[in-house]
Amino acid sequence: MIGLLAVLIIAALPVPANAAATPPIRDLGPGVVSAPITGAARDGQNVYLVSRGLQPVVVARFDLATRKIAAHTTLPTGIGGWAATVSGGQVYAGTYHPADVYHYDPATNTATRTARLGAEEFVWDLATGPDGTLYAGTYPNGKVFAVDPKTGATRDFGQISTGQQYVRSIAAASDGTVYAGTGTAARLVAVDPKTGGKTDITPPELRTESMVYDIAVSNDVVAFGTEPSGKLAVIDRHDPSKYTIVDTDDHVLNALTIDGGEVLAAGSTSGNIYRYDLATGKLTTVGTPLPQDENRGIFADNGQIVGVAGTGQVWTLDRASGAVQTTDIVTAGMPTSTEPVQSVSVQGGRYAYVGGNFGLQVHDQTSGTSTHVRIGGEAKTAIAVDGKLYLAVYPGAYVDTYDPSTGKVVRRGELGGIQNRPRAMAYLAARGQLGIGSRSNYGHTGGAFALVDVRTNRITRFDDVIPDQGITAVTFAGARLAYLGGEIYADGLPPVSPAAQLATFDLHTGKVVRLWTPVPGAGEIADLLMHNGLLYGVTDAGVVFVADPRRQTVPHTYRLADHSAARLFQSRHGLLAVTANSVFRLGDTSAEPIVTGLHGDWYNNPQPAYDARADVLYTIRARNLVSIDLRSLRG
Repeated sequence: MIGLLAVLIIAALPVPANAAATPPIRDLGPGVVSAPITGAARDGQNVYLVSRGLQPVVVARFDLATRKIAAHTTLPTGIGGWAATVSGGQVYAGTYHPADVYHYDPATNTATRTARLGAEEFVWDLATGPDGTLYAGTYPNGKVFAVDPKTGATRDFGQISTGQQYVRSIAAASDGTVYAGTGTAARLVAVDPKTGGKTDITPPELRTESMVYDIAVSNDVVAFGTEPSGKLAVIDRHDPSKYTIVDTDDHVLNALTIDGGEVLAAGSTSGNIYRYDLATGKLTTVGTPLPQDENRGIFADNGQIVGVAGTGQVWTLDRASGAVQTTDIVTAGMPTSTEPVQSVSVQGGRYAYVGGNFGLQVHDQTSGTSTHVRIGGEAKTAIAVDGKLYLAVYPGAYVDTYDPSTGKVVRRGELGGIQNRPRAMAYLAARGQLGIGSRSNYGHTGGAFALVDVRTNRITRFDDVIPDQGITAVTFAGARLAYLGGEIYADGLPPVSPAAQLATFDLHTGKVVRLWTPVPGAGEIADLLMHNGLLYGVTDAGVVFVADPRRQTVPHTYRLADHSAARLFQSRHGLLAVTANSVFRLGDTSAEPIVTGLHGDWYNNPQPAYDARADVLYTIRARNLVSIDLRSLRG
């Protein structure tokens, strides 16, 4: 039987003896250009901003009086900064890759490195103690560091909660007590900076949450917000056994502040600003300045609330009138840069889309324009159906559509459950359904497969179709079967499975028919494609396999020269595999390189797109969008 399969493969995938010349490549310019923000701090009329995912990292001063970027500079290390705080009139920013702490001097508009925090990779949050000492929460070892802002000397308090990789949030009280919030199991830990002693004061009801996402502290209470259930907890600092937990019906509370007798909290993904009255225990919604946006800082005084949104907006909400003033920081003078790319998709031979951080770049090839559109997250993958672009969005595992005729983004629904990170999407026209594979939230293994009806927006989710594995590849075989590829990885947890598995899923019954391992030891099946009754797949290490899914046999495997994940496409010239660096044409036992040297800067696995009607491939070279005209290929 293996010999017969080999004959079928050779017949199906002829590779020309003479390789064709490299097809024409057209550079369409920067893929996605923006100024997303993760770090924010306020000092009087100045709001300090730290960019996300850009090189070099930008630190900027936004003047609330003029609504302009008054000054900005760049940092020599890091690709972004989640953390910012003010100490003694000076600004400090914490970066990731690596975990550095920088001092920004507003008077001179210069930045110098204060400290590097050991071997840590992320500074997730910074806080200022009453004596000016800086406190930093880090990843991947879940530590708290004290940093002397004058000398740069550091003190490592060690891992704050056993086994927790993230100190996602940190705050310092007026008596010096430091509060650290962890993940991927939510813990609130009080740290005595004099002795280094640690006390877990997490309410038992919240110990199943994934993250303590942000913290605010006053003389009497410490408040924090959680992920993924959007709980607000308020704890008596003098007696932590006394606490209140409030459900906001949001997914995350990602920015908190305490203003007198109230706690203000920003919810994601609604974009709501909540007010919790400490005296009455009543929760109300103050307003929704930017729906579906994430807020990276909220600050209150004089009847106003000021916020910084992740998409690069500074907003001011007047509490008396409810009026909102919003300023796009790019318009205000914030420098932009080209981001690493989340996904590429095409529509109607005219529009090419590039997904970024809370934004979608629309490249209109007819008009030659490139427009940035705000979306409520990261478009991990996208497919055009019936004139609309369907986006699978992280965080929250949402399904959005973008309509180029109106320029509007509409939220269609969410996968629900504990799903958070979309990993794959395919369209089955015969059923009018999208199939989406996803990974569960931080601190949870597993994932789900969901079917989305594009006519009704109905979403049907099937959890843990591959036990303890997320779903990273989806392809259909007619209107009855789907083939699903898994991954052993989880966010914030070590793998529990020895190898990525392959599932045959019956769309009629909603059940898994078969489950097996095509490539022993593979961490992830990056993509799958049916062709002539055979199932082609590629792993995250670039291992191509050709399988008979009914017999669960794999007659051929080989490795791409790039040794990396790829997307698979059926083209006029046979099957193509597209990695971050190369385009290959697949043969029976080897792959012919068609294009090399792309060096695409993808944020995750490559998500290029193929326009079958035009025979053009869209992908990324460095951080630019390129189209590759395949019509010159032979075969």
